Amino acid sequence: MSDPLAWMNNLLGTGSDMPVRSDPPQPSTPVGPLTSQIATANVAVTVFAAGSIAHVADIVNPSTATEPLYVDIVAPATAGSATSIPLIPGQAYRVSTPISTPVTAVAATAGHVFIAVGY
Repeated sequence: MSDPLAWMNNLLGTGSDMPVRSDPPQPSTPVGPLTSQIATANVAVTVFAAGSIAHVADIVNPSTATEPLYVDIVAPATAGSATSIPLIPGQAYRVSTPISTPVTAVAATAGHVFIAVGY
């Protein structure tokens, strides 16, 4: 009987025939947000400056939050805007590509805290 994992090794390309990258990916340096708290109720804050996200960014409305957090990558965030994305408590949003606009957030309560990190 042949090696029972031979088919998997062949499928995955493991072993000597596995290609090796000549240009290994470079590590990304984390980028902290400009703020992680809403200063004034219903007034958008800039989370990441325009052009500061090299790869991706994650914004999380903590599960301990008592209200939605609105995130926008097109215009200043506002509740109910066509471009603002509502995050319920515990939900996250990923900016999955570099963008040239600022990332903004807003909530109905001053002091609303959120989590954000970019790469």
